[in-house]
Amino acid sequence: MTRSIFPPAADTAVFVLCGSAQDASLQDGWRQDGWRQAAGERGWLILDLHEVAAPDGPWCGPAAPGQPNGCRVVPDMDARRFVIHGDAAGVYLVSCVDLLLRTHGVSRLLFTGSWNPEFRRTLDTFAGLQGYAIEWRTGPFDDRIDQARDLSDRPPTVLPDLAARVSPRHAALVLIDFQNDFCADAGATGRSGQPMTMIKAAVERTRDLLAAARKAGLCIVHVRAEYGEAFRSIGSPYRFPTPGGREPAVWTASAADLSQVDRFANTAVEVCLSGSWGAEFVDGMEPQADEAVIAKHRFGAFADTGLDRLLRARGISSLIVAGVTTNCCVETTAREAVMRGFHLVVAEDCVAVKDHLADLHRATLESLGLYFGLVRPSDVIMAQWAQSEFAKGTVLSPA
Repeated sequence: MTRSIFPPAADTAVFVLCGSAQDASLQDGWRQDGWRQAAGERGWLILDLHEVAAPDGPWCGPAAPGQPNGCRVVPDMDARRFVIHGDAAGVYLVSCVDLLLRTHGVSRLLFTGSWNPEFRRTLDTFAGLQGYAIEWRTGPFDDRIDQARDLSDRPPTVLPDLAARVSPRHAALVLIDFQNDFCADAGATGRSGQPMTMIKAAVERTRDLLAAARKAGLCIVHVRAEYGEAFRSIGSPYRFPTPGGREPAVWTASAADLSQVDRFANTAVEVCLSGSWGAEFVDGMEPQADEAVIAKHRFGAFADTGLDRLLRARGISSLIVAGVTTNCCVETTAREAVMRGFHLVVAEDCVAVKDHLADLHRATLESLGLYFGLVRPSDVIMAQWAQSEFAKGTVLSPA
């Protein structure tokens, strides 16, 4: 029998607080051993926490990762057990543990041992933001409280194929920036005079995809750009002139040579201003009352938004992405989705750029398909829904 290349799933993680390395042997008594034994019997994740001295924080000086007594994560021979050395405030722990928890499918955190108030505040905040249930235990393991739970209905941590990744049980359709300024003739992109036949074709195909997703019962998320002075900083979209390029402007201060004297007038640089016609969804792509809307102020849909929490709260583990433009907002969102542990399916003919940037569109799709997700035509995605039980009147809510 072939062993899975992925770690085994465990819905609960037990954190055993062992104190500093010097006194760990004194504190690591029968109570902690009882927790470790019980967690091991139930297939839970076990994390032994050891405190390191971190006077300058967990990434500097003697506490820096790579130092002999620095912060670090040490895997055990048992794939469900780790030793984590971190600062007393828990800052290093929350910076590294989310990946371990997501990888193992953990949803509940149990802490046992002695903790300081700052550590508890840090972990309570982390759990609340990331959607974990958290419990603090001072006594020994109690089988009456922590009985093995029925996990038969839990979604798998890894979805093996396209059918699973577009299933309404697991997937959300995420529509990015289908707004007038990007898609309509009278919008900012249309007024530039550059052909946008690819964008118009993608809008038409996405209308069909959206209708099919609604019929199949998928979670639908509409992402809308809202730019403007209130959100402007180094990475916020704002046009700066650039001579001799394929485009007359670059789109962030970070990409611009700010030593140039020439500037666009303020009225000529903004797109998708809040409350403007340009920021409205293009005809036929308006959200329905039960569909989520996420407002973003950067290229990516995860940056400074509630998208991650929304998806996790609804049990979503796979994203089907459509939108504009392929090489900018779509690509930024797609890459970050995978880095956050979501499966990715890109609807190949439902993403687009202005026609003269078609080579960037093709390069992005090749890159996404090579490193990040499945790139498939919308017909193939919709065919999966048509063949499933969801098209036969058995529509299930996402798990």
